[in-house]
Amino acid sequence: METERRLLFRQGALFLLVSALIGLVVAAQAPHVLKWRAAHVSGLMTGLLIIGLGALWSEVRLSDRVRRLTWQLGLTAAWVGLALNVFSAIVDFPGPASDPGRQADAVWQTALFFSGLAVVVPATLASFALVWRGLRR
Repeated sequence: METERRLLFRQGALFLLVSALIGLVVAAQAPHVLKWRAAHVSGLMTGLLIIGLGALWSEVRLSDRVRRLTWQLGLTAAWVGLALNVFSAIVDFPGPASDPGRQADAVWQTALFFSGLAVVVPATLASFALVWRGLRR
């Protein structure tokens, strides 16, 4: 369990580092700066969330197999989500809040984005539910 806890701390710190580097892209006023800023801020928040998960990891009571699945789902969702945010910034993918009513420039962008969401959403919900279950015992 201590190894998993340290892994979560290290992944959270790495997430913060990568998000700080994305912040440099924001500072450089890259094209689509609002989407880069969104990727930067969501990455910082996700890094803090992962570190918070590491802090409470010793309180999570799950079997070894389920505990491993829980952190794997959480980290998969986090990294795929960050990749989707960077992808959105690079191709200026429209979002419901950033560009309401605008369609993506190409069908492949939409397919790639929604394929990523098909990983991120269930993995996030499953990992949160498993952590919650592990804290109830």
